[in-house]
Amino acid sequence: MSRDPNDVVRVYSGPLSEVEAYQQVLRETGIESKVVGTELSASFGSALSGSIELWIHNSDMDKAVAAIKLFEAEKGKKEQQGHEHPANAGKAHTMPHRKEPHVKQDPAGN
Repeated sequence: MSRDPNDVVRVYSGPLSEVEAYQQVLRETGIESKVVGTELSASFGSALSGSIELWIHNSDMDKAVAAIKLFEAEKGKKEQQGHEHPANAGKAHTMPHRKEPHVKQDPAGN
């Protein structure tokens, strides 16, 4: 049975960077997707914040939602691990404060 090309649903809308990340996740999962609305962001910039959309076939919806949730969970774990600074680490070295030599303001030189 072939898919109906008109049986599509929007799985996500938001910033282009997130839409592209989700599209990559779906591609790795074997789900065909299409990004819609990039033309609007090129002409209007960020004025239309949720104008970029990710569309998939309706039959892939459950699998796509599961893949995106898994991606978000793994991303959250990585952010929690992060690059925390040790509690006992001192500050990074900074340049010493430069002091100007003292110059007398008396024009006579006294």
